[in-house]
Amino acid sequence: MSVPVSRMQFLRGDFKGKESPLRPPWAIAENLFTEICTNCGECVSHCPTHIIKQGRANFPVVDFSTDECLFCEQCVDVCKPQALLKKADKPPWSIKVSIDENTCIAHKGVECRSCYDPCESRAIKMPPRLGGISIPLINTDSCTGCGACVSVCPVQAVTIGQQQ
Repeated sequence: MSVPVSRMQFLRGDFKGKESPLRPPWAIAENLFTEICTNCGECVSHCPTHIIKQGRANFPVVDFSTDECLFCEQCVDVCKPQALLKKADKPPWSIKVSIDENTCIAHKGVECRSCYDPCESRAIKMPPRLGGISIPLINTDSCTGCGACVSVCPVQAVTIGQQQ
C-alpha cells in the first residue's frame, strides 16, 4: 500500500512520507496540507503560546521548545483555506512524547520531576522504586501531545513526534 506524499516530501527524498514536520493541531494530511495552506501566517500570529512558527517554505510548524499547546483552537478558527480542520471524531494530532533514557538524568540516578509536574493528563508517571529514585514512565494512551513536558526538561531528553 502506497502512502501519498507531498511534493516537498518527494523532493526531500521522503518517498514513504515518514518524516513529516510537526504541523499545528488538526492539520489535514501532509500531502493535502502543503497544497491547501497559503502560508498566510494567521495561525502563527494567533497562537497564544507562540509554538506555531513559520518553517520550511513558510509552512507552519510546531516548536515545543518554549511552551505547550493549549488546544485553544485559535489556529483552526483563523485558517481560511481549512488546512487546519477540526472534526468532532478526530483528535488534534497523533503525536506522542518519548523520553531518551540515555539522556534523562532521572535514569542516571538524579532526582528530577520536571516532565512529570506539568503533565495535566498524567501520561507521565513517576512510580516509587525500592532503593532508588523514581524514573518517568509514559502511558502513550493518555498522552495528548500538548508538549508541556518538552521545554521544561533540563537536558532535552523529552521529545515529541508522530506516533508510529
